[in-house]
Parts: sequence; C-alpha cells; structure tokens
Amino acid sequence: MKVIARDLAARYFVGEVKYPAFFPTVYGRDRPSTEGVVVNVYRIWTDRESRKIVKKSVGEYLDYGGFVLPESGWRQIDKYGDDDVANEDLVEIQAKMEFPVVAPLPSAKPDDAIINAEVARSITDKPLFLEIPPSWTEKEVFAFVEATKGWAWGYGTRAGRSEFIELLVKTVPRSKRVVVFGIHHPAVIPVIVSLGVDVVTSGAHGRYADKELYITESSIRPLGELKELPCGCKICDGRTPEDLGTKGDLLAEHNLISFVEEVKKTRNAIVEGRLYEYAKRRSLTHPQIYKDFKKVVASEWITENLPFPKQSSIYLFEKECRPEIELGRSLAKKRGVRLEGLAYTYPFGQVYPPIVEARPSPELVVRSVIKYQYGVDVNTSQLRWETRKGIPRKIYMGDKYLGLIRHGDGFFVPSIEGAKWLKEMAPPPAFRIVLDSEGVEAVRLKRSPLTDHVLDVDPDLRPNMEVIVTDEDDEVVATGRSVLTAREVAEIPRTVAVKIRHRAV
Repeated sequence: MKVIARDLAARYFVGEVKYPAFFPTVYGRDRPSTEGVVVNVYRIWTDRESRKIVKKSVGEYLDYGGFVLPESGWRQIDKYGDDDVANEDLVEIQAKMEFPVVAPLPSAKPDDAIINAEVARSITDKPLFLEIPPSWTEKEVFAFVEATKGWAWGYGTRAGRSEFIELLVKTVPRSKRVVVFGIHHPAVIPVIVSLGVDVVTSGAHGRYADKELYITESSIRPLGELKELPCGCKICDGRTPEDLGTKGDLLAEHNLISFVEEVKKTRNAIVEGRLYEYAKRRSLTHPQIYKDFKKVVASEWITENLPFPKQSSIYLFEKECRPEIELGRSLAKKRGVRLEGLAYTYPFGQVYPPIVEARPSPELVVRSVIKYQYGVDVNTSQLRWETRKGIPRKIYMGDKYLGLIRHGDGFFVPSIEGAKWLKEMAPPPAFRIVLDSEGVEAVRLKRSPLTDHVLDVDPDLRPNMEVIVTDEDDEVVATGRSVLTAREVAEIPRTVAVKIRHRAV
C-alpha cells in the first residue's frame, strides 16, 4: 500500500489499482475501461454453460485484464429461493476461475458467516472478500472481523446507512479494503469516500440505460426530457438525446463515465486537500446526501484520521462544522494554548474570514506554536529568532539552529538540533516514531523506513505531524513528516511510516 495523499478519513493510495476506486458491476462480456469490475458469482453459477466457463480464468471469461472483485449474489439467491446452490459451489467456481479474491456466501447470522469463511479457506488459499449485512449489531460486526481478519482482503456492505458504513470502516483493520455496493448516483461517492471507503460499486449505469435514464451532475433524467446533452464526455460530444435513445450501449457508457469521472475528481480533491469542499458541493444535489454529509464531517472518526496540518486554506461562507477548526480548538484547549498566539498557525491563520485577528508578539508565537504542536513549555529567554514582517521564522539557541516556523501553515519544523532539544522535554514516545536497527539502517541509506521496522509511536500520531525519529535508545535518528495514524502504523505492513526530512545518521 503506497499512500499518495489523504484528507478527512479518505486515503488515496496504490494497491491492486488506484484507490479510492469505482468498480462497475458487469454482466456477460461487458468490458469497461475501468481498473476493476464486480462480477456476480451466482450469475456465473446459473449459466447453463458453467462447465465450459469454469475451464477458463475469470479474465479469459470476461476478456478483461483488470482486477475482478466477486460478489456472491446472495441477494438474488434469497430473492429466488434457490436452495440448490451452496457456499462450497460458489467458492469452488471462484477458485477454478482464478479470481484474485474469493467471496463466500454471507449470512444473516454472524456465526454461520464465519463457518462459510472457514469453508472457503479450506478450499482456497486466496484472500477472502467478506460481505456484512447492515442488519448486524456493532458487537456482531466486531466479532466477525476479529474472527476473519487474518484471511480477509476486504469487507463490503450495501449503501444506504452512513452510520453502518462508518461502523464498518472503524472496525475493519486499516490494511483491508472497505467496499460499498449499490450506489445510485455519482454525487454519493465523495461523501462516503470521506469516511475512508476504498471501493464503491454500482450496476446503475446499465439499469438506467435500459430505462432510458441519463445521469447528469445533479440528477437522473429521462432522456426524452432533455433538449440537449449537458455533458461534454466522448459519448455526448456532438450527439443529441435522440442519438443516445437509439443506442442504449452509448447511454450506458455515458452513465458509466459519470461514475468514473466522479471518483477521479474525488481523488484529485484528496490530493488538493479540498475533499470537504468537494463533498459538500456534491452533497447539495439531494437532501439525503447532504444530511449524510453533515453526519460524516461531524464524526469523531474523521477527527481521528484528519491530516494535520494541511496546506490548503479554509474559506467560511456560513456557520458550519469544519473538522480542521474543531480539531485545532481541541488541541489548543487540551494543551492550554491561547488562540491569540496561534494567529499565524494552522488552521487559525489560514481561515478566511479570519477567526483570530490578533497580532501576537514573536515571543508569544514561538511559545504558543511549540506548545500547540508538542505540548511542552519552552523558555524563550534562551532563544533568539529571525523575523519576517514581524513573524518569527528561523529559531536559534545560541549558535545552534533549532528549526523554523513554516511560512505556509505556521508550524514548527525542527532541525536535528531542534529534535534533540525537544525530546529532552518529553518522555518517549511523545511526538516520536521509534525504529528498530533495520529501520535506522534504512534511514542511513536514505530510504524511508517502513511500518515493519517501527517499535513504538506517539499514540496521538496522525498524518502530516512533524515527528522525531529515534532508535531504541531514544537517540535522534532523523526528523520527518508522518504518513499514517498510530493505528495504521500497527495495522498496515510494509508501507512508509514517515517521510524523512533531516537525517542524523
């Protein structure tokens, strides 16, 4: 897992594909130009030619080279009352067709679902994709995940209940994928991705096309009501509604493009640090989506995973709950820092219109910023600093350069000498990432240390923190910017834990 960018609780990372991702549900030999698709295994099982099918890999069957995620098809089995199909049948088909992951049948009863997962493990050594009904209680979800996380590639559930999706994301180990099935409009994507969902899926593009329904940016419209096509995609450009009405495959492709483009825009918003703004704008397409958005951004889960600081400014157009501001206020209150001294520091110094209009002295800024970041009181009488326009920048103790207060977000970035100075004021693992000998060697070789070599971290670690990297003896090895939360460091193997800024070895 290579993390590229983060915002709110969302992660843009590279694994089998680029995540967050959109996987369309495909039937027959559809070949969409997406990096992944969802295939209903029950539909394959019911195919009269199944004996011939299982002699092919799923890639050959679909004539498709991307990632194929199986969906068991238990809803159709339940709907049609098909008692002939068993969990073993579906798992064996997936194993024979070389699915990259295998989906056993879920169950309304967690104990039965665990048994089905165990049976799947006895048939194949492929990682499992496990579907969880939204009717389960929190206790049942936790017990199921604990029993199966060692075998799982990921877990999935249906769209519709943001509270249950949040429960699932919070419970599932952060190294696993979280999939949400059955979204009905692209505008939902940035809202549920904000919670940390990795894959969203839908077959709506084809179903809507069968009913001559056209997806617009804010609605789903009967094609016959449109006077012209409001989209500039490769399908709509130069065509009329009548053109799409006579060719259902073109309408389905336009609808699919609407979903694909939405997830690309969502990933771009994560990179820009503007996921809140983008998700809010898209949520205004429907009252229920907006209601879910308000719940999501007020969640403690968002605050726990929020990168802090960020490089993007915050524009306030109305009274609203901004997680960045709420977290900043909480940290300042917890550490006893007056907001006046944080007038240039994220998020207070990056808000428009301003919420802190003071012009604090350089001495107050230095003292406030370091206490805000690290929770330690510093004796500023021992320090000196260079200022620009009355704002302290480079900080020294005698001839030793301790670091600088960064222009963009007003945070203190310690040098190696600054790291040694800071660590003497707080016991480990405060604001530290502690490495084993192999991790220290990686730093010496100018490589980024991986989570496998982390022995301990600050329990309050979050992405973008300026941290001190130490060895087992608490000797400073480097300084850098954290990439993960403390929980992710423990749960995600073989990924970069910290981006090294300065090395002492």
